[in-house]
Amino acid sequence: MVPLSTRVFWTINLDDPLATAPDRAGAKAANLARAARHELPVLPGFVIPVPCVASRERYVNTGELRAAWARLSRDGTRPLVVRSSSTQEDGAVSSMAGRFVSVLDVRDWPAFLTAVDDVAASASAPGTMAVLVQPQLDAAAGGVMFGADPVDGRTDRVIVSAVPGGPQALVGGEADGTRYALTRRGRIVAVERDDGPAGEDGADGSSGGQGPLTPLQLRSLARLAARAAAVFGGPQDIEFAFDHEGRLWLLQSRPVTALAPLPPRRAVLLGPGPVAETLPDPLSPLEEDLWLVPLDRGLGEALATAGAVSRRALRRSPTVRAVGGRAAADLRRLGAEPGRGSRLRLLNPVPPARRLRAAWTVGRLRAELPALAADTAAAVDADLAALPPLDAGISDADLAGALRWTRATLTALHGLEALAGSLLPADDHSTGAAAQGLAALARARAQGHDDARIPATAPAVLALTPPVIGPAPHLPVAA
Repeated sequence: MVPLSTRVFWTINLDDPLATAPDRAGAKAANLARAARHELPVLPGFVIPVPCVASRERYVNTGELRAAWARLSRDGTRPLVVRSSSTQEDGAVSSMAGRFVSVLDVRDWPAFLTAVDDVAASASAPGTMAVLVQPQLDAAAGGVMFGADPVDGRTDRVIVSAVPGGPQALVGGEADGTRYALTRRGRIVAVERDDGPAGEDGADGSSGGQGPLTPLQLRSLARLAARAAAVFGGPQDIEFAFDHEGRLWLLQSRPVTALAPLPPRRAVLLGPGPVAETLPDPLSPLEEDLWLVPLDRGLGEALATAGAVSRRALRRSPTVRAVGGRAAADLRRLGAEPGRGSRLRLLNPVPPARRLRAAWTVGRLRAELPALAADTAAAVDADLAALPPLDAGISDADLAGALRWTRATLTALHGLEALAGSLLPADDHSTGAAAQGLAALARARAQGHDDARIPATAPAVLALTPPVIGPAPHLPVAA
C-alpha cells in the first residue's frame, strides 16, 4: 500500500482532513476545510490538489475526477463554481485577491475540464495552484464582511458590504452595495448605501429596511465573524451569501491584511474643526493667550455642564490649543470626527450617573438660556462702555485689569454660545451672530457711518471678522 504521505490524491473532499493542508489544497480550500471542520456553514465540495493540477494529462483520464464531478453536479444537473486555490493567496500578509481565475455556472463535463484548465493557467508559478470545486449557490444576497474595521483598526466593529444576489458584482468592483457598520453583537451603528449615507439606526437597532440585509441577517453575520475569528485566531475578511431560504453560507475566509494600527491609548485627534470659522488665521503668542485660553475654558465648561465630557478628562488635556500658531480642537471630544455627529449639536451623555446629573442641569439651562444670554450681553456692554478710550490714555494697571476681565468674560460667552447652540430647541428662530452682524453693518452704512467707526458704534459687526490684535479688520464689501 502506498503511504498517505506520498500517495497522489486526484480529488480531496473538503470534509477530508487532508484538505486542511495549504501546500496540498491551496490556501482558499484549506481555510474552507478548516472552517467546515469547526462546523461553520461551508458548502460541500472537493479540491484537485496542487500535485495534480500542473499537468492536464495527470487528471483528465482518471475516473476519480469524473466521479467526483458527477456526484457534486448530480450528473450535470447542478451548476458548479470552479475556483482558484493557490498556495500564494489568502495569506496573513497579502490576499492576492483578483489575481486568479474563477469560473461560474459550469454545467457539463467538457465545460468543467475547460474551467479547470483556465484556473490552472492563471497560476503565477508552476506547482502553486489547486482547484476548488463547489456548487454554485443561487443567492438572495451576498457580499463581503470584515471582522474588524480595516480603516481605523477598531476591533469592536464589524463592517459588511452587501448587494442583492451573489457577491460577484461587489467583489469584482462592479457595484458598491450597501455598507453596514455593526457592533460585535450585530447591532447596526450606521448604514451607507451606494447612493450616499442612509443614516444611523434607531434605538431598536433596526435598519429601517435599508439595503439588502435584515437586522436578523446582520446579527447572524456578526456571529459568523466572531466564530471565524475564534477558528483562525484573528479577524477575517469573509465572502458570504444568503440563499433564498435565508441560510447563511461562508464562501471564503482569509485574514484581514490591511488593518490600520489603533492610535495610542488616550490619543488626541486634532484639527481645525468647529474653531476654524472663528479663528481661521495664524495667531500671535499674545492672541493665543487672549483668544484660545477663554475659548478652551468656555467649551470645556459647556461640555462638562451638559455631561458630555468629564471634568477629569478636561483637566487631562485642553479642548482647544495652538498647533503651529493655528487654532486646533480635540475633534473626538467635540464629536467632530468625519462621519460622527457633533456633541455640540446634540449632547448625548453616556455614563448613567453623568446623564442623570446633566439632565437636571440641562433642563434648567434650556429654560433659562435666553434670559441668561440677554443679561450677560447687557453686562458685557456696560463693562465695555465703562472702559476709557484707549487713544485717550490708559494706565498699565487698568489695561492689565481690562485684559483679565476680557478673558473671564470671553470664557463665559463661549460657554453660553456652545450651550445655546446645543440645547435650544431645533425650531428656535433666534437670529445667528453672522446674520445679526450683517444686519448691523447694513444699518450702519445706511446711516452713513464710515467703516472704520462702525465697530465702535455697532459691535455686532465684529462677528463677521476673526479677532485680531493689530489694524482694524476689513468688513465685508456688501451687507
